[in-house]
Amino acid sequence: MGTRENRAEPEEILEFVPGVAAQVSLYPLRQPDLAPTINDALEIFRGHGLEVTPGSMSSMVQGSSVNVFEALKHAFEREAGSGEVVMVVTFSNACPVPASTMPAGLIIRSIGHVENEFKQPADPDTIRASASRVVIEPESSGGLQGLSPGDRVWIVFQFHLAKGYELLQHPRGDQSRPQRGVFSLRSPRRPNPIGMTEVELQGIQDNILIVHGLDAFDGTPVIDLKPA
Repeated sequence: MGTRENRAEPEEILEFVPGVAAQVSLYPLRQPDLAPTINDALEIFRGHGLEVTPGSMSSMVQGSSVNVFEALKHAFEREAGSGEVVMVVTFSNACPVPASTMPAGLIIRSIGHVENEFKQPADPDTIRASASRVVIEPESSGGLQGLSPGDRVWIVFQFHLAKGYELLQHPRGDQSRPQRGVFSLRSPRRPNPIGMTEVELQGIQDNILIVHGLDAFDGTPVIDLKPA
């Protein structure tokens, strides 16, 4: 048994925020400027009395369960009334996030989105066999200069519909295959739901890239492009 002086007391280390915590990712699609929509949603959350902490890929909101759910409904209905939008939310009432460990400093936003015939998740090999369009937001399209048809390009994107993760998983969910560590797999269910695929650039039309080999489905947010 230690004395009070050398014993780690939880309340002396971290300040936990009571109530429900929700991790929110909001993706306005096919809009020339993402910032107004996201900022508007954050102001709605604050207007419902929630504690709001913007993050790199998502924002954390905390408060009573009534306020959290009302704020999310309000924000989604407001933004959906202005155009197409995807909202992904993860809730917790068991593991409140310590205020002192909130992520800060790293800001990542989407620079475009994927368009193809696959509206729902499908077999990756089937998606890769088809052509996809990577639509870059107009304000980022200047960064496409120097790319040419025939180039090999890495598409970095977010698995925006992934739900949680496990460090050990069966490859492609096949229970007959031994489990492996998530960092040795291409599984979308990972600690940071980010994917990247090397594709062949088949054509460029203004701010639209025609690519072959991409295993992301329609509406997937694109984070970055890099030469292979």
